Amino acid sequence: MIESVGDWLVFLRRSDPLIGVPFLLGGTALMVFGWRMWRLCVVLSFGLIGVAAAPVLFNPSDDRWFYALVGGALLALVSYWLAKYAVSILGGLIGAGIIAYLLADMKVTGAPLWLTLAIVFIIASAVSFLNRRHVVIGVTAVLGAVLGISGLTAFLMASPNLYGTFSSLAGTSAIVLPFILLVPAVMSYFYQVAEVHRFHAEL
Repeated sequence: MIESVGDWLVFLRRSDPLIGVPFLLGGTALMVFGWRMWRLCVVLSFGLIGVAAAPVLFNPSDDRWFYALVGGALLALVSYWLAKYAVSILGGLIGAGIIAYLLADMKVTGAPLWLTLAIVFIIASAVSFLNRRHVVIGVTAVLGAVLGISGLTAFLMASPNLYGTFSSLAGTSAIVLPFILLVPAVMSYFYQVAEVHRFHAEL
């Protein structure tokens, strides 16, 4: 079961390097045309959240894939039916997830943690509801960047020397990986914003 960045890297290492081709194509499509496929991207995002959350919430000893797939499918279906509202909830979950990650480093637990996350979720959901267009574009840009970088990583792993150099750079500086992910995501975000304004599109 893929539950972390490390698990994802192991999956890419064990896969055929050619798996990078659909990842690169899919990532490029999302980064360029994501705003046109915003409903699909929202459904995909909630599906991934369900896949990751179901095994953690139910903590099954067996059939982890079953729980993950059922959780992902249920969240994906609900988000498809309520796509516009799902964008707001997705923004709230992203905001709460970022804060949860930061608070985990500060060793905050218990009631203060959950109270803070609840407040952040409500505020982030409200802001996302008012700025649905930018949230959708941001989500598609990040998803596209993750897929694209995953595709490049799959190709890099086929060359031990190149992958070793990349791993050493990432290991010596905590800025390398976020920077590699943020550059295409930010470029995609501004490109999609320009495209939406050019076509006067409503999301």
